Amino acid sequence: MPENINTTPLGDIERELAAAVDDRPVMVDVDHVSMVFNMASQQLNSLKEYAIALAKRELMFKEFRALDGVSFTVRKGDVFGILGTNGSGKSTMLKIIAGVLEPTEGTCSINGSIAPLIELGAGFDMELTARENIFLNGALLGYSKKFIQQHFDEIVDFAEVEKFLDMPMKNYSSGMVARIAFAIATVIVPEILIVDEVLSVGDFMFQQKCERRITQLIKEHDVTVLIVSHNNDQIERLCNKAIWIEKGHTRMMGSAADVCRAYRVLGGHVGSAESEAAVFSMLNSPTRVPDELVSSVAGESRYGTAVKIAEKCRFAQGGSLILASGDFSLPCMSAQGLSGMLDAPVLLSKHESLPDVVAQEIASLAPHRIVVLGGEDVLSSEVAEQAKDAARDGCAIERIDCNESVELARLIFDFGKRAAEEDGVSGWSKLAIIAHHDCLGDLITLSPLLFNQHIPVFYIRELGVIDDATAASIQGGDFTDLLVLGVDKHIPDTFLAACAAHGVKSERLIGKNPYDANEKINDLITSGQVEGARLTIDNLIVSSVWNPADAFAAGAWAAKTDSAFLLEDPQNLDSVAHAISYIKKKGGSVKHLTFLGDSSQFGRLDKEMLGKAVQEALVDAGLADTGAEDAQPAETESTDFTSTDAASANTQENE
Repeated sequence: MPENINTTPLGDIERELAAAVDDRPVMVDVDHVSMVFNMASQQLNSLKEYAIALAKRELMFKEFRALDGVSFTVRKGDVFGILGTNGSGKSTMLKIIAGVLEPTEGTCSINGSIAPLIELGAGFDMELTARENIFLNGALLGYSKKFIQQHFDEIVDFAEVEKFLDMPMKNYSSGMVARIAFAIATVIVPEILIVDEVLSVGDFMFQQKCERRITQLIKEHDVTVLIVSHNNDQIERLCNKAIWIEKGHTRMMGSAADVCRAYRVLGGHVGSAESEAAVFSMLNSPTRVPDELVSSVAGESRYGTAVKIAEKCRFAQGGSLILASGDFSLPCMSAQGLSGMLDAPVLLSKHESLPDVVAQEIASLAPHRIVVLGGEDVLSSEVAEQAKDAARDGCAIERIDCNESVELARLIFDFGKRAAEEDGVSGWSKLAIIAHHDCLGDLITLSPLLFNQHIPVFYIRELGVIDDATAASIQGGDFTDLLVLGVDKHIPDTFLAACAAHGVKSERLIGKNPYDANEKINDLITSGQVEGARLTIDNLIVSSVWNPADAFAAGAWAAKTDSAFLLEDPQNLDSVAHAISYIKKKGGSVKHLTFLGDSSQFGRLDKEMLGKAVQEALVDAGLADTGAEDAQPAETESTDFTSTDAASANTQENE
């Protein structure tokens, strides 16, 4: 996906600056500062080539604007945070404030002494001892030898390097070097302290110690502080004001709480300006999200999440169980129909070892049969043995022995046919699905239907090519209908014509992107057009489309609770805006959201925004009150979305 990161202001910055009334002395005044660097547009390998290019006036440079008209004011006692993605100009701005760089345009006025903590350890000679480097580095920072002697014990005590003073610094770890550099730089009480990513250096205890030193300077000495950090929580905790700079442009400025809140949701995210505006509007909506409206299901890993899902499905003890690799998506999708046929959970495993949480669930279910999907390269024999040991005595291990997804899907279909004959269970549906490997999101959306209707999934080996064995399975008389995921370059019309000749009608299901396809599929499987489909959108199971492993085993749970999937990528604003629009479009039909995965998949604000969309749709439909008067202020993030049962909060027990 091409980069499409917005850089326009999220408000009228100039008007906000003009409206601000504050009588405290101005310590830093940045006025329409721009910084332009010249980058060579050609490679010159010698001084001679440079001289020739210069004489011919062929020396070409490309202009790079690191900062573009940035303005802000920092007053005495402010702790001012600067946020932005890598390469956005944060460190360049600090270097201009520190006097290291001269701005190309605009002015930067400083009123007071500065202690810049921009590059800890710069100026150290690694061949010298720590003792010698303390004097050397102090001299480079402008301290006299007498001053360093007076504060030497204080520096050593803070850095906690007393035992290693006479050891060459080349033998120090980077964290120990950072300790010494920070101790030297903060030994005086400056009027302005500039901190650039210092608090992310060193061990955890050292970071806390640095924070305490900075907090002491702020509270006891009224020091003005400017902080650059990628740690959003740190900026929000330490700062009272903040500015968000994106690719050299000011995006937002105000209270640290407001700026950090917006940055969490929008910072560095791709998407159109229209999508960003929709997401930003929902972020700032005063609508309150009732606790029972949003829940989460997450294990410590994809393996634990699959176990939690299996527990919610309440599969009977002594039945069958399907074991698949947590590293390969397509076999997991092929397993959904077999899972429904056998009424068996799909559990995930690592290649070499069975996770403990999975072994415990196998012991709890005590299956009489474990179906292992894949050959030795997918799941080792040790995993199969560990699974058998965890199960009850007499448990049979049946491996579908194939390492390649296309053939494995066909073998799963053959296994299901035999299981239907031998076990007397309902067999495969008359509908089959054929897809390519890029259709994972579509298959996740379809997975509850695959489970309910026992629908097999087949795959193509390469674009436009369907292998003979797969074609024979589809055209062999078992199916009357074929759902095709993909355009003609994936599955050609010639193949579909051959299927028609064998009595198999086909229909393509194509979306403009994974989110559009997700909506189309949901509309299809919840409309009653598909025979036997009982799915609704009363509860939407929200799954990440960029890291969908938590949904690999969720088809059974969605099917058993008549739920549908909503795919979203929180890093893609077009995706988030589409999810908001989809919920609103359904006019109050969506009554509950369950998010799959931990906070690395969906943050608290990601859940809150979709929750607001659901609540506002319910209000518009006359089914709920906004509760806006009871909403928390935007800067407080107190709502706790606990891990609860996904489908129906009023009928199943909370996690």
